[in-house]
Amino acid sequence: MKSLKEMLFSNLLGACLLFYGMASATAGGPTTLTDQQLDRVTAGGAIVVAITDAQAAGALTLTSTTANSVIFPSPSPYPGQPGLAPTGAAADGTSLAVGTNLGLQGEPPPSSTTAVSTAGAASGNLVVNTTINHTVTGAGGVTFQAGWTFVYGAWVGL
Repeated sequence: MKSLKEMLFSNLLGACLLFYGMASATAGGPTTLTDQQLDRVTAGGAIVVAITDAQAAGALTLTSTTANSVIFPSPSPYPGQPGLAPTGAAADGTSLAVGTNLGLQGEPPPSSTTAVSTAGAASGNLVVNTTINHTVTGAGGVTFQAGWTFVYGAWVGL
């Protein structure tokens, strides 16, 4: 069985490779685009990712994870330049693990671990990227972790 760190690392590595693989697509050389094709060209956007994991051991265990993301584009302030629209995105992830032996003797020690990783990127010459991650360990074998990422990108002063 893979450890929590190995699973988190492999998931994060896969997401990064997917993101950078899409960003490196090429047409094989310069191509002249028509006016209709240029109307559909975008200058960028935003991407967010949330990865969660929870593991618990003991006579009674409980694990729960959630991950959500949303991208919210805005209309472009530059007439005729729809690709220069500001874009924002947010991702959140939560993870809960409870491992307890309920006072039973002779059992292996209970444990609980969580992992939450959120990240994001936006394009523009004004970019805001904020990530918060917090873990709480409580009595009775409870571990809770939450992470949030917010990104915003805009083209200002063009």
